[in-house]
Amino acid sequence: MTEAQIPPRKNKTALVLVLLAILLVANGFQYWLSRQDKVEILEKEILIKEKTEDLSKASTALDSMRMELELKIAEINKLGGDTASIGLLKRQIERDLKNTRRQNFKSKEMIEDLKNRIEDYELQLAAKDEEIGKLKAENQTLYADNTKLKTKIVQTEDSISRLSETKAKLSEQVEIASKLRAEEIKISIIDIKGREKEDDDYRAKKISKLKVNFKIADNKVARIENKEVFLRIMDPEGGYLYDAGSGGGTFTLEGRDSPYTSKLSFLFDNRQPQLSFVWEKGSPYKTGTYTIELFSEGIKLGQANFVVK
Repeated sequence: MTEAQIPPRKNKTALVLVLLAILLVANGFQYWLSRQDKVEILEKEILIKEKTEDLSKASTALDSMRMELELKIAEINKLGGDTASIGLLKRQIERDLKNTRRQNFKSKEMIEDLKNRIEDYELQLAAKDEEIGKLKAENQTLYADNTKLKTKIVQTEDSISRLSETKAKLSEQVEIASKLRAEEIKISIIDIKGREKEDDDYRAKKISKLKVNFKIADNKVARIENKEVFLRIMDPEGGYLYDAGSGGGTFTLEGRDSPYTSKLSFLFDNRQPQLSFVWEKGSPYKTGTYTIELFSEGIKLGQANFVVK
C-alpha cells in the first residue's frame, strides 16, 4: 500500500464521532418514545382508575336510591297515593344502575352525564318526600274525620243495639204472652154402652174410649188463626200411647220429634172455645196412673192425670 492509499487519521476520527452522534440521537429518540409511551400508559391508568371510582360511586348512589324508592313506593301505597311517576323514576334508576355495573359508560362525557342525572334523581327524591309528607297530612285528616265518623257510628250502633235488645225483649214477652193455655181440663171415659163417666179413677175393663175436655184460656195477644192441639198420653210405665192407625204420629217438641196420641185443629178467635178429644185405645189399659198432656206450637198447654184400676 502506498502512502497515498492510507486514509488520514483525522478522517477516521470524524467518522467515529459522526457515528457516535447518530447513535446518541437514536438512543435519545428511542428514550423519548419510551417516555412518551409510559406517560400515555400512566395517563390511561389514571383515567381508568378515575372512571372506575366514578362508576363505583355512581353505582353505590344509584343502588341506595333504588332501595330508598322501594321504601317510598311501599309507603305511598300504604297511604293510598299514586305510584306511577315514582315507579317510572325507579325504572330509570335501575336502568342506569345496570349500565354502571356493565361498565357501559365508556367516555368521561358519558360519566359526567350520568353524574348530572344522579343529581336530578336526588332532586326528584326530595320532591317525593314532600309528596309523601302531604299524603301523610291528608291521611291524618282523613283518620281524624274517620275516627269521628266511627265514634258516631258506634254510638248509633249502640243505640240501635239497645233498641234491638228492647225490641227483642218485648218480642219475647209478646211471644210468651201469646202462647195458649188450657183451662178446666176434665178426663172422662165412655164405656162399651156409650155412657160417659167422670171420676178420679176407672176400672180398666169398663173403658171403651177416653174423652178429654178442655177450654182455651182468653189471650188478647195471640193471633187469630187456625191452630193445632196435640194430645199425648203417658202410661204408668212412662211410655207414650200412639198409633198411626188411630190418629197418632209425631210433632216437633224442643227441636226433636216427639210422639203424640191424637191431634185436632181449631180456629182460635179468642172466644175461649171448648175442645174435646175422644180416643179409643183398642187394647186393655194397664193399671196405674196415666198422664194427659196438651201441646200447641211446641208449648205445653196443660196436663192432668187419671187412674186405672
